[in-house]
Amino acid sequence: MTLRGAWARMTGLPDGARLGSAGRDGSAGGGRGLPNLPNQKTSAAPRLCAFALKSILAVLVFGLAVCARADMAEQVRLDMFFSAGCTECERVKREVLPELEAQYEGLYDLVGHDLLQPESVPLLVAYQERCGNRDNGRVSIIVDHTVFLSGYDAIATGLFDRVNAALVARQDPAWQAPRAPDLADDEADAVVRRTVDGLTFSVVALGGLLDGFNPCAVSTLIFFMSVLAVAKASRRTRLLVGVSFITASFFVYMGLGLGFLYVFRQAPNFATVKKVVEVVLGLCMIPLAVLSFRDAIRFRKSQRPDDVTLQIPKTIKTRIHGFMNSRLGMGGPILGGLVTGAGVTVLESVCTGQSYVPVLMYMLKKEHADLCTWCLLVIYNLLFVLPLAAVFVCFHRGMQLTALIDWSKRNLVVVKILLGLFFSAMAVLLLLA
Repeated sequence: MTLRGAWARMTGLPDGARLGSAGRDGSAGGGRGLPNLPNQKTSAAPRLCAFALKSILAVLVFGLAVCARADMAEQVRLDMFFSAGCTECERVKREVLPELEAQYEGLYDLVGHDLLQPESVPLLVAYQERCGNRDNGRVSIIVDHTVFLSGYDAIATGLFDRVNAALVARQDPAWQAPRAPDLADDEADAVVRRTVDGLTFSVVALGGLLDGFNPCAVSTLIFFMSVLAVAKASRRTRLLVGVSFITASFFVYMGLGLGFLYVFRQAPNFATVKKVVEVVLGLCMIPLAVLSFRDAIRFRKSQRPDDVTLQIPKTIKTRIHGFMNSRLGMGGPILGGLVTGAGVTVLESVCTGQSYVPVLMYMLKKEHADLCTWCLLVIYNLLFVLPLAAVFVCFHRGMQLTALIDWSKRNLVVVKILLGLFFSAMAVLLLLA
Protein backbone atom coordinates (compact mmCIF):
# COMPACT_ATOMS: atom_id res chain seq x y z
CA MET A 1 0.00 0.00 0.00
CA THR A 2 1.25 3.51 -0.88
CA LEU A 3 1.61 6.31 1.64
CA ARG A 4 -1.21 7.96 -0.22
CA GLY A 5 -3.39 4.89 0.49
CA ALA A 6 -2.49 5.04 4.16
CA TRP A 7 -3.35 8.73 4.23
CA ALA A 8 -6.63 7.99 2.50
CA ARG A 9 -7.52 5.43 5.16
CA MET A 10 -6.71 7.93 7.96
CA THR A 11 -8.45 10.91 6.33
CA GLY A 12 -11.34 9.09 4.70
CA LEU A 13 -10.43 10.28 1.19
CA PRO A 14 -10.35 7.78 -1.68
CA ASP A 15 -7.05 6.35 -2.75
CA GLY A 16 -5.49 8.43 -5.55
CA ALA A 17 -7.44 11.63 -4.82
CA ARG A 18 -5.45 14.74 -5.53
CA LEU A 19 -4.78 17.03 -2.65
CA GLY A 20 -4.51 20.67 -3.43
CA SER A 21 -1.75 22.78 -1.92
CA ALA A 22 -1.35 26.48 -1.54
CA GLY A 23 0.59 28.11 -4.33
CA ARG A 24 3.18 30.72 -3.99
CA ASP A 25 0.50 33.30 -4.60
CA GLY A 26 -1.43 31.97 -1.64
CA SER A 27 -4.38 30.71 -3.72
CA ALA A 28 -5.91 27.43 -2.69
CA GLY A 29 -5.72 24.49 -5.00
CA GLY A 30 -3.52 26.36 -7.46
CA GLY A 31 -0.46 24.21 -6.97
CA ARG A 32 0.54 20.93 -8.46
CA GLY A 33 -0.39 17.61 -6.92
CA LEU A 34 1.90 15.55 -4.79
CA PRO A 35 4.31 13.48 -6.77
CA ASN A 36 3.88 9.72 -6.82
CA LEU A 37 5.98 8.01 -4.20
CA PRO A 38 7.44 4.63 -4.53
CA ASN A 39 5.54 1.69 -2.97
CA GLN A 40 6.35 1.10 0.73
CA LYS A 41 5.15 -1.37 3.34
CA THR A 42 2.22 -0.08 5.49
CA SER A 43 3.20 1.27 8.91
CA ALA A 44 1.61 -0.50 12.00
CA ALA A 45 1.24 2.80 13.88
CA PRO A 46 -2.32 3.60 12.75
CA ARG A 47 -3.51 0.16 13.72
CA LEU A 48 -1.84 0.45 17.11
CA CYS A 49 -3.42 3.86 17.62
CA ALA A 50 -6.87 2.51 16.76
CA PHE A 51 -6.41 -0.48 19.06
CA ALA A 52 -5.25 1.76 21.89
CA LEU A 53 -8.20 4.10 21.38
CA LYS A 54 -10.68 1.20 21.46
CA SER A 55 -9.06 -0.18 24.61
CA ILE A 56 -9.29 3.17 26.36
CA LEU A 57 -12.94 3.51 25.41
CA ALA A 58 -13.69 -0.02 26.67
CA VAL A 59 -11.99 0.72 30.00
CA LEU A 60 -13.96 3.96 30.34
CA VAL A 61 -17.27 2.24 29.59
CA PHE A 62 -16.49 -0.56 32.06
CA GLY A 63 -15.45 1.97 34.68
CA LEU A 64 -18.65 3.94 34.23
CA ALA A 65 -20.71 0.76 34.58
CA VAL A 66 -18.86 -0.22 37.74
CA CYS A 67 -19.34 3.26 39.17
CA ALA A 68 -23.03 3.14 38.33
CA ARG A 69 -23.40 -0.22 40.02
CA ALA A 70 -21.50 1.09 43.04
CA ASP A 71 -23.74 4.13 43.23
CA MET A 72 -26.82 1.93 43.07
CA ALA A 73 -25.43 -0.35 45.82
CA GLU A 74 -24.65 2.63 48.05
CA GLN A 75 -28.15 4.06 47.88
CA VAL A 76 -30.15 3.58 51.06
CA ARG A 77 -32.90 1.03 50.40
CA LEU A 78 -36.36 2.00 51.65
CA ASP A 79 -39.25 -0.51 51.44
CA MET A 80 -42.65 1.08 52.03
CA PHE A 81 -45.70 -1.08 52.76
CA PHE A 82 -49.05 0.63 52.24
CA SER A 83 -52.64 -0.05 51.21
CA ALA A 84 -55.08 1.87 49.07
CA GLY A 85 -57.35 4.27 50.94
CA CYS A 86 -55.12 4.30 54.03
CA THR A 87 -55.14 7.75 55.67
CA GLU A 88 -51.74 7.33 57.33
CA CYS A 89 -50.24 6.08 54.05
CA GLU A 90 -51.45 9.17 52.20
CA ARG A 91 -50.14 11.39 54.98
CA VAL A 92 -46.69 9.84 54.73
CA LYS A 93 -46.70 10.34 50.95
CA ARG A 94 -47.89 13.92 51.29
CA GLU A 95 -45.82 15.15 54.26
CA VAL A 96 -42.75 12.93 54.67
CA LEU A 97 -41.69 11.79 51.20
CA PRO A 98 -41.39 15.27 49.64
CA GLU A 99 -39.04 16.37 52.43
CA LEU A 100 -37.11 13.13 52.04
CA GLU A 101 -36.70 13.86 48.33
CA ALA A 102 -35.54 17.42 49.04
CA GLN A 103 -32.85 16.37 51.52
CA TYR A 104 -31.63 13.07 50.07
CA GLU A 105 -32.30 13.20 46.35
CA GLY A 106 -30.37 10.46 44.61
CA LEU A 107 -29.17 8.92 47.88
CA TYR A 108 -32.01 6.47 48.44
CA ASP A 109 -34.06 3.93 46.52
CA LEU A 110 -37.74 3.82 47.55
CA VAL A 111 -39.67 0.66 46.66
CA GLY A 112 -43.42 0.47 47.30
CA HIS A 113 -45.31 -2.69 48.29
CA ASP A 114 -49.10 -2.67 48.04
CA LEU A 115 -50.51 -4.89 50.79
CA LEU A 116 -53.44 -5.79 48.55
CA GLN A 117 -50.96 -7.75 46.45
CA PRO A 118 -50.52 -11.30 47.80
CA GLU A 119 -46.73 -11.30 47.52
CA SER A 120 -46.40 -8.26 49.81
CA VAL A 121 -47.81 -9.85 52.96
CA PRO A 122 -45.19 -12.64 53.38
CA LEU A 123 -42.43 -10.10 52.80
CA LEU A 124 -43.87 -7.77 55.45
CA VAL A 125 -44.16 -10.63 57.94
CA ALA A 126 -40.58 -11.68 57.17
CA TYR A 127 -39.37 -8.14 57.87
CA GLN A 128 -41.33 -8.13 61.14
CA GLU A 129 -39.66 -11.36 62.21
CA ARG A 130 -36.21 -10.17 61.20
CA CYS A 131 -36.54 -6.81 62.99
CA GLY A 132 -38.46 -8.15 65.98
CA ASN A 133 -41.36 -5.79 65.30
CA ARG A 134 -44.99 -6.64 66.07
CA ASP A 135 -46.53 -3.18 65.59
CA ASN A 136 -49.13 -3.67 62.88
CA GLY A 137 -49.19 -0.07 61.71
CA ARG A 138 -51.19 0.86 58.65
CA VAL A 139 -48.03 2.04 56.90
CA SER A 140 -44.47 0.81 57.41
CA ILE A 141 -41.03 1.69 56.03
CA ILE A 142 -38.02 -0.61 56.37
CA VAL A 143 -34.61 1.07 56.10
CA ASP A 144 -31.83 -0.99 54.53
CA HIS A 145 -33.73 -4.24 55.19
CA THR A 146 -32.89 -3.96 58.90
CA VAL A 147 -34.77 -1.07 60.60
CA PHE A 148 -38.57 -1.32 60.87
CA LEU A 149 -40.61 1.89 61.25
CA SER A 150 -44.33 1.28 61.76
CA GLY A 151 -47.00 3.98 61.68
CA TYR A 152 -46.92 7.64 60.69
CA ASP A 153 -45.44 8.91 63.97
CA ALA A 154 -42.50 6.50 63.89
CA ILE A 155 -41.81 7.30 60.24
CA ALA A 156 -42.10 11.08 60.62
CA THR A 157 -39.83 11.21 63.66
CA GLY A 158 -37.32 8.48 62.87
CA LEU A 159 -36.92 8.09 59.11
CA PHE A 160 -34.44 10.92 58.49
CA ASP A 161 -32.20 9.91 61.39
CA ARG A 162 -32.17 6.33 60.14
CA VAL A 163 -31.30 7.40 56.60
CA ASN A 164 -28.47 9.57 57.96
CA ALA A 165 -27.16 6.67 60.01
CA ALA A 166 -27.29 4.39 56.97
CA LEU A 167 -25.32 6.92 54.87
CA VAL A 168 -22.70 7.29 57.61
CA ALA A 169 -22.36 3.50 57.86
CA ARG A 170 -21.46 3.39 54.16
CA GLN A 171 -18.26 5.36 54.86
CA ASP A 172 -16.84 2.35 56.71
CA PRO A 173 -14.61 0.33 54.32
CA ALA A 174 -15.92 -2.88 55.90
CA TRP A 175 -19.57 -1.97 55.21
CA GLN A 176 -21.58 -4.54 53.26
CA ALA A 177 -24.91 -3.94 51.59
CA PRO A 178 -27.79 -5.54 53.58
CA ARG A 179 -29.87 -8.17 51.86
CA ALA A 180 -33.65 -8.46 51.65
CA PRO A 181 -35.33 -11.60 53.03
CA ASP A 182 -35.16 -14.30 50.37
CA LEU A 183 -38.55 -15.95 50.48
CA ALA A 184 -39.19 -19.06 48.45
CA ASP A 185 -42.83 -20.08 48.04
CA ASP A 186 -42.68 -22.69 50.81
CA GLU A 187 -40.89 -20.31 53.16
CA ALA A 188 -43.40 -17.54 52.46
CA ASP A 189 -46.26 -19.89 53.28
CA ALA A 190 -44.50 -20.93 56.49
CA VAL A 191 -44.01 -17.30 57.54
CA VAL A 192 -47.66 -16.46 56.99
CA ARG A 193 -48.74 -19.70 58.67
CA ARG A 194 -46.77 -18.84 61.83
CA THR A 195 -48.48 -15.47 61.98
CA VAL A 196 -51.91 -16.99 61.37
CA ASP A 197 -51.27 -19.62 64.06
CA GLY A 198 -50.34 -16.87 66.50
CA LEU A 199 -53.52 -14.97 65.70
CA THR A 200 -55.62 -18.14 66.02
CA PHE A 201 -54.13 -18.88 69.45
CA SER A 202 -54.93 -15.33 70.59
CA VAL A 203 -58.52 -15.61 69.35
CA VAL A 204 -59.00 -19.00 71.02
CA ALA A 205 -57.43 -17.95 74.33
CA LEU A 206 -59.37 -14.70 74.55
CA GLY A 207 -62.61 -16.39 73.52
CA GLY A 208 -62.26 -19.13 76.12
CA LEU A 209 -61.49 -16.69 78.94
CA LEU A 210 -64.37 -14.37 78.07
CA ASP A 211 -66.71 -17.33 77.71
CA GLY A 212 -65.75 -18.42 81.22
CA PHE A 213 -66.59 -14.95 82.58
CA ASN A 214 -69.85 -14.96 80.63
CA PRO A 215 -72.67 -14.09 83.06
CA CYS A 216 -74.53 -17.17 81.79
CA ALA A 217 -71.86 -19.51 83.15
CA VAL A 218 -71.10 -17.53 86.32
CA SER A 219 -74.75 -17.16 87.33
CA THR A 220 -75.32 -20.88 86.85
CA LEU A 221 -72.31 -21.72 89.01
CA ILE A 222 -73.48 -19.33 91.75
CA PHE A 223 -76.89 -21.00 91.78
CA PHE A 224 -75.15 -24.38 91.93
CA MET A 225 -73.18 -23.25 94.98
CA SER A 226 -76.36 -21.89 96.61
CA VAL A 227 -77.89 -25.36 96.25
CA LEU A 228 -74.82 -26.79 98.03
CA ALA A 229 -75.13 -24.18 100.77
CA VAL A 230 -78.83 -24.89 101.33
CA ALA A 231 -78.09 -28.64 101.47
CA LYS A 232 -75.55 -27.90 104.25
CA ALA A 233 -73.06 -30.30 102.70
CA SER A 234 -69.72 -30.85 104.42
CA ARG A 235 -66.59 -29.18 103.08
CA ARG A 236 -65.33 -32.48 101.65
CA THR A 237 -68.65 -33.17 99.90
CA ARG A 238 -68.76 -29.63 98.51
CA LEU A 239 -65.21 -30.01 97.21
CA LEU A 240 -65.92 -33.36 95.51
CA VAL A 241 -69.16 -32.12 93.97
CA GLY A 242 -67.55 -28.88 92.79
CA VAL A 243 -64.52 -30.54 91.21
CA SER A 244 -66.76 -33.13 89.52
CA PHE A 245 -69.09 -30.40 88.23
CA ILE A 246 -66.23 -28.34 86.70
CA THR A 247 -64.53 -31.47 85.28
CA ALA A 248 -67.76 -32.51 83.58
CA SER A 249 -68.18 -28.97 82.22
CA PHE A 250 -64.70 -29.15 80.68
CA PHE A 251 -65.13 -32.51 78.96
CA VAL A 252 -68.70 -31.97 77.81
CA TYR A 253 -67.93 -28.52 76.42
CA MET A 254 -64.89 -29.89 74.64
CA GLY A 255 -66.97 -32.79 73.32
CA LEU A 256 -69.51 -30.31 71.95
CA GLY A 257 -66.72 -28.51 70.12
CA LEU A 258 -65.25 -31.68 68.66
CA GLY A 259 -68.70 -32.87 67.60
CA PHE A 260 -69.41 -29.56 65.90
CA LEU A 261 -66.14 -29.71 63.97
CA TYR A 262 -66.59 -33.37 62.99
CA VAL A 263 -70.18 -33.00 61.79
CA PHE A 264 -69.34 -29.84 59.90
CA ARG A 265 -66.39 -31.46 58.11
CA GLN A 266 -68.58 -34.37 57.01
CA ALA A 267 -71.05 -32.08 55.29
CA PRO A 268 -71.25 -32.47 51.48
CA ASN A 269 -69.66 -29.56 49.60
CA PHE A 270 -67.79 -28.70 52.78
CA ALA A 271 -65.94 -25.73 51.31
CA THR A 272 -69.11 -24.08 50.02
CA VAL A 273 -71.10 -24.77 53.19
CA LYS A 274 -68.24 -23.46 55.33
CA LYS A 275 -68.06 -20.22 53.37
CA VAL A 276 -71.83 -19.67 53.64
CA VAL A 277 -71.84 -20.36 57.39
CA GLU A 278 -68.85 -18.06 57.90
CA VAL A 279 -70.73 -15.20 56.26
CA VAL A 280 -73.99 -15.90 58.11
CA LEU A 281 -72.25 -16.30 61.46
CA GLY A 282 -70.13 -13.20 60.86
CA LEU A 283 -73.28 -11.20 60.19
CA CYS A 284 -74.87 -12.63 63.35
CA MET A 285 -71.93 -11.34 65.38
CA ILE A 286 -72.92 -7.75 64.59
CA PRO A 287 -76.29 -7.74 66.45
CA LEU A 288 -74.70 -9.75 69.29
CA ALA A 289 -72.07 -7.04 69.67
CA VAL A 290 -74.74 -4.32 69.63
CA LEU A 291 -76.85 -6.16 72.22
CA SER A 292 -73.81 -6.70 74.46
CA PHE A 293 -73.01 -2.99 74.45
CA ARG A 294 -76.68 -2.20 75.08
CA ASP A 295 -76.79 -4.66 78.00
CA ALA A 296 -73.77 -2.94 79.54
CA ILE A 297 -75.42 0.49 79.25
CA ARG A 298 -78.82 -0.61 80.53
CA PHE A 299 -77.49 -2.63 83.47
CA ARG A 300 -75.17 0.19 84.51
CA LYS A 301 -78.18 2.48 84.80
CA SER A 302 -80.70 0.12 86.41
CA GLN A 303 -78.61 -2.61 88.10
CA ARG A 304 -81.47 -5.02 87.29
CA PRO A 305 -80.63 -8.44 85.78
CA ASP A 306 -83.93 -8.43 83.88
CA ASP A 307 -82.61 -5.56 81.73
CA VAL A 308 -79.92 -7.85 80.31
CA THR A 309 -80.99 -9.27 76.95
CA LEU A 310 -78.19 -11.78 76.30
CA GLN A 311 -78.74 -14.28 79.10
CA ILE A 312 -80.12 -17.77 79.50
CA PRO A 313 -83.83 -17.80 78.64
CA LYS A 314 -86.08 -18.20 81.66
CA THR A 315 -87.49 -21.52 80.47
CA ILE A 316 -84.02 -23.04 80.15
CA LYS A 317 -82.95 -21.44 83.41
CA THR A 318 -85.90 -23.13 85.14
CA ARG A 319 -84.92 -26.47 83.63
CA ILE A 320 -81.30 -26.00 84.82
CA HIS A 321 -82.44 -25.27 88.37
CA GLY A 322 -84.74 -28.27 88.35
CA PHE A 323 -82.00 -30.50 86.95
CA MET A 324 -79.60 -29.42 89.70
CA ASN A 325 -82.08 -30.05 92.47
CA SER A 326 -82.99 -33.51 91.17
CA ARG A 327 -79.60 -34.86 90.09
CA LEU A 328 -77.16 -33.39 92.59
CA GLY A 329 -77.46 -36.08 95.21
CA MET A 330 -77.71 -38.97 92.77
CA GLY A 331 -75.12 -41.73 93.26
CA GLY A 332 -72.88 -39.85 95.65
CA PRO A 333 -71.07 -36.52 95.37
CA ILE A 334 -68.77 -37.44 92.47
CA LEU A 335 -71.38 -39.01 90.20
CA GLY A 336 -73.92 -36.37 91.14
CA GLY A 337 -71.45 -33.61 90.32
CA LEU A 338 -70.53 -35.18 86.98
CA VAL A 339 -74.14 -35.72 85.89
CA THR A 340 -75.17 -32.26 87.02
CA GLY A 341 -72.20 -30.60 85.36
CA ALA A 342 -72.77 -32.43 82.07
CA GLY A 343 -76.49 -31.64 81.91
CA VAL A 344 -76.08 -28.00 82.93
CA THR A 345 -73.27 -27.44 80.40
CA VAL A 346 -75.43 -28.74 77.56
CA LEU A 347 -78.39 -26.58 78.60
CA GLU A 348 -76.41 -23.38 79.15
CA SER A 349 -74.58 -23.79 75.83
CA VAL A 350 -77.56 -21.95 74.31
CA CYS A 351 -76.02 -18.85 75.89
CA THR A 352 -72.31 -19.67 76.14
CA GLY A 353 -72.29 -20.96 72.56
CA GLN A 354 -72.51 -17.34 71.39
CA SER A 355 -68.75 -17.16 71.93
CA TYR A 356 -67.88 -20.82 71.31
CA VAL A 357 -69.39 -21.29 67.84
CA PRO A 358 -67.65 -18.32 66.15
CA VAL A 359 -64.31 -19.46 67.56
CA LEU A 360 -64.92 -22.95 66.19
CA MET A 361 -65.78 -21.50 62.79
CA TYR A 362 -62.62 -19.41 62.84
CA MET A 363 -60.61 -22.56 63.52
CA LEU A 364 -62.29 -24.21 60.52
CA LYS A 365 -61.55 -21.15 58.43
CA LYS A 366 -57.81 -21.53 59.12
CA GLU A 367 -57.85 -25.27 58.29
CA HIS A 368 -55.62 -26.46 61.11
CA ALA A 369 -54.40 -30.03 61.36
CA ASP A 370 -56.22 -32.39 63.70
CA LEU A 371 -53.53 -32.28 66.41
CA CYS A 372 -53.48 -28.49 66.34
CA THR A 373 -57.28 -28.43 66.57
CA TRP A 374 -57.16 -30.69 69.62
CA CYS A 375 -54.62 -28.46 71.33
CA LEU A 376 -56.61 -25.31 70.59
CA LEU A 377 -59.79 -26.88 71.94
CA VAL A 378 -58.01 -27.96 75.12
CA ILE A 379 -56.70 -24.41 75.61
CA TYR A 380 -60.15 -22.90 75.00
CA ASN A 381 -61.90 -25.19 77.45
CA LEU A 382 -59.23 -24.91 80.14
CA LEU A 383 -59.61 -21.13 80.01
CA PHE A 384 -63.40 -21.54 79.95
CA VAL A 385 -63.45 -23.42 83.27
CA LEU A 386 -60.68 -21.32 84.85
CA PRO A 387 -62.99 -18.49 86.06
CA LEU A 388 -65.51 -21.09 87.26
CA ALA A 389 -62.78 -22.87 89.21
CA ALA A 390 -61.60 -19.57 90.72
CA VAL A 391 -65.14 -18.66 91.85
CA PHE A 392 -65.63 -22.11 93.33
CA VAL A 393 -62.32 -21.94 95.24
CA CYS A 394 -63.40 -18.61 96.74
CA PHE A 395 -66.72 -20.16 97.81
CA HIS A 396 -64.98 -23.24 99.22
CA ARG A 397 -62.62 -21.08 101.26
CA GLY A 398 -65.51 -19.29 102.94
CA MET A 399 -66.57 -16.39 100.73
CA GLN A 400 -70.26 -15.68 101.17
CA LEU A 401 -72.66 -16.10 98.27
CA THR A 402 -73.81 -12.49 98.68
CA ALA A 403 -70.21 -11.34 98.12
CA LEU A 404 -69.94 -13.49 94.99
CA ILE A 405 -73.23 -12.10 93.67
CA ASP A 406 -72.06 -8.53 94.32
CA TRP A 407 -68.76 -9.29 92.56
CA SER A 408 -70.65 -10.69 89.58
CA LYS A 409 -72.83 -7.56 89.38
CA ARG A 410 -69.86 -5.21 89.68
CA ASN A 411 -68.08 -6.87 86.79
CA LEU A 412 -71.11 -7.45 84.58
CA VAL A 413 -70.71 -4.14 82.72
CA VAL A 414 -67.01 -4.75 82.01
CA VAL A 415 -67.66 -8.32 80.86
CA LYS A 416 -70.47 -7.20 78.56
CA ILE A 417 -68.26 -4.52 76.98
CA LEU A 418 -65.47 -7.06 76.46
CA LEU A 419 -67.92 -9.51 74.92
CA GLY A 420 -69.17 -6.76 72.60
CA LEU A 421 -65.63 -6.06 71.48
CA PHE A 422 -65.01 -9.79 71.04
CA PHE A 423 -68.15 -10.23 68.91
CA SER A 424 -67.08 -7.23 66.79
CA ALA A 425 -63.62 -8.70 66.27
CA MET A 426 -65.10 -12.10 65.33
CA ALA A 427 -67.36 -10.42 62.77
CA VAL A 428 -64.31 -8.86 61.14
CA LEU A 429 -62.29 -12.08 61.24
CA LEU A 430 -65.08 -14.22 59.81
CA LEU A 431 -66.18 -11.78 57.12
CA LEU A 432 -62.95 -10.10 56.07
CA ALA A 433 -59.83 -11.95 57.30
